[in-house]
Amino acid sequence: MHVIVVGAGLAGLSAAGALLDGGCAVTVVEASDRIGGRVWPRGSTAGVPVELGPEWLSADGELHDLLVGAGARVAPSEGARWRRRGGRWENLDDLAERNAKLVERIRRLPGPDRSLADALAECCAEASEDDRTRLLGYVQGFHAADPGMLSARWLGEVEAKQPADESDLRSLDGTAPVLHALATAPLKEATRLGTEVVAIEWRPGRVEIRTRAGGDPLVADAAVVTVPLPILRQLTFTPELPHIRQAAAMLRMGHVVKLVVRFDEPFWTDVVPPGPVLFLQVPNEPLPVWWTAPGRPPVLTAWAGGPGAEQVAGMSDRDLLRLAVESLAGGLGIRSEEVRQQIREHWWHDWTTDRFTRGAYSYVGVGGTGAHEVLSRPVERTLFFAGEATCGEGLNATMEGALRSGRRAAAQLLSNGRRFD
Repeated sequence: MHVIVVGAGLAGLSAAGALLDGGCAVTVVEASDRIGGRVWPRGSTAGVPVELGPEWLSADGELHDLLVGAGARVAPSEGARWRRRGGRWENLDDLAERNAKLVERIRRLPGPDRSLADALAECCAEASEDDRTRLLGYVQGFHAADPGMLSARWLGEVEAKQPADESDLRSLDGTAPVLHALATAPLKEATRLGTEVVAIEWRPGRVEIRTRAGGDPLVADAAVVTVPLPILRQLTFTPELPHIRQAAAMLRMGHVVKLVVRFDEPFWTDVVPPGPVLFLQVPNEPLPVWWTAPGRPPVLTAWAGGPGAEQVAGMSDRDLLRLAVESLAGGLGIRSEEVRQQIREHWWHDWTTDRFTRGAYSYVGVGGTGAHEVLSRPVERTLFFAGEATCGEGLNATMEGALRSGRRAAAQLLSNGRRFD
């Protein structure tokens, strides 16, 4: 059986590897000029990896096992969470506990699903403004979600299964070992980069893949489609797949702009309270979340998620760096020039304007808690779908979810076999 895998992110690579192991002939087509998709290691600086995509993981699962099996060093993140307000430092280490109390109240709301914003107004109006603001900031940062669109029901489910504190590990060697482990020599040979799929014509037992470059279609017995949610919506299917369209419409794509900055010295240690620092929250700034690198080198990562990321999407390198300097200076209570003069180099990526992703990762819209189940079902034993948006159990939007979805799609295909004659 010949299978075309559309997309060479973690889902596509894991699916392709499993299919090759199962004896299938595989062709992987990837629109960009690299493998990895939204996983994007960019080397290292000051002895720590530079990651423009995801970097956090949990202690259990395929991702952890892949990293350890590849010889990567995995370590827990340590340090306090701080916010400076009114000229005073506030410790935010109780953020998860306080958020959990509000989420539990939201989870118990009777009746139909509603947005987080509506649920907060309905059940938690008497909660402190600071608690509500913290929760809204959390879902915009961690889930990259718009509170006015985010499913309150899904938030309750995912926070019960996979809260942020479950993903508190990082690889000291970055995510590159995962890509090296997945991209075996046979898989590399089967991969075509710079091949953007625009349409899929299919019937049971046959697919024809058409690319933006034109020419003859790529033909196979089946296809595994692993592209990000916005790209899935753009694809043309013939015959059309209305149930896939409807399910995809119930999900949303989160927006993220991520910036990694190396400084001459870790000057912030002289400003924040004593002890290791993990996160610096800077509410009301364009880049409101900052975190330190393992080992406390002079490296910080800045993050804007959700509606805030949309506000800075499309900016030039110069303007984004200026906003980063102003945001960090505001969060530390120092002059912008004190931050600017320390910068040595920086890397960044705007996932919203990336034409091959149109966002960072998915979250569930109101009424969409079952959408991933629809997306994960095979179509006539010919079309299979994978990617983090198709994964349940609170694992959408994660590298773990992408890996599992790829292997799930491959297992579905291999278990069905080919019986169309």
